[in-house]
Amino acid sequence: MNSDRSVAFWSLPLGSWFAVRVRMSIFFPLLALALCYRLGTPAVGLSFALVLFISVVAHEFGHVLAARVTGGDGDEILLTPMGGLAFCYPAPTFQSKFWTVAGGPLVNIGFCLIALVQVLNSANAAQWFNPFEFPEVSMAGGPAVVVPTLGLMLFKANWLLLLINLVPVHPLDGGRMLQLLLSARLNSDLARAWYLRAGAMVGVVMLVSGLMFDNTWVMAAGALIIPMNLVESFQMQSQDHGEESFMGYDFSQGYTSLEQSGPADYSVEDEDRPGVLARWRAQREEEKRLKQEEEDRDMERQLDQLLEKLHKHGDAALTASEKRRLQDISERLRQRGRSS
Repeated sequence: MNSDRSVAFWSLPLGSWFAVRVRMSIFFPLLALALCYRLGTPAVGLSFALVLFISVVAHEFGHVLAARVTGGDGDEILLTPMGGLAFCYPAPTFQSKFWTVAGGPLVNIGFCLIALVQVLNSANAAQWFNPFEFPEVSMAGGPAVVVPTLGLMLFKANWLLLLINLVPVHPLDGGRMLQLLLSARLNSDLARAWYLRAGAMVGVVMLVSGLMFDNTWVMAAGALIIPMNLVESFQMQSQDHGEESFMGYDFSQGYTSLEQSGPADYSVEDEDRPGVLARWRAQREEEKRLKQEEEDRDMERQLDQLLEKLHKHGDAALTASEKRRLQDISERLRQRGRSS
């Protein structure tokens, strides 16, 4: 990942953990300041910020671990004030793609279960389950006070992350899982279109609800979700309708379409151009080809990583899943080579 490509990606390296590069956005400390202001005291705000930081890191490592267990990989994590980004490369199977996405929320569920007893035994359990309320707590006192409070904060942080990420809208985990499930039953373009429209509507509802009930967090989430879904939907429409793309040029067709658009190429055969259905089928075939090429590139990159690790550290450095993945990728690429 090129962290210099956008201000939003400016970040500081935190080292490599379990062969995963971890970076933190330079704006992440702003979240700690906001929590200090919202939660009343610096001690409570900084404590919850630390718990939230750990929870977000664990969530993203959940994605990476799920990808590796199912035959894929992950090599980088970026932590931002709006959450984390795990750069994962799942295997080209539905199971790997789905569980790679679901791995993050599963980690949050695990943390919630660990702290659940502490929450149920607290005097204000309902408030800890309420995503729009943070109960009053104090970090003053010895370990007998601080440790249970940190347990309650652990539940709150992971409960919030779980609820937010399970909202079925782009670009949250719930939205990506929904898209995968719809794509398994419907045409992929139709599934993507429906879930993006639903995401935009959910964003509008959140924005309006935040304004009505004076909830800054819900309003901010809605304000982010709406443009993300609209931009994604617009990009999809631009790809599907070349005639309406930028400057009238269909970039999805490659440079050869420029050669076919000049008036000098006109002939009587143009009167027998393929119909709409034939062009639609041709476009679908092109999209399948491009998707296949992308999967091949992903497998080749994963193969290079595994071979490099094998070359540097020997066969003993590869885990059992990595050895299976190496064999699977090699076999797939050999079959592709024979078929081509």
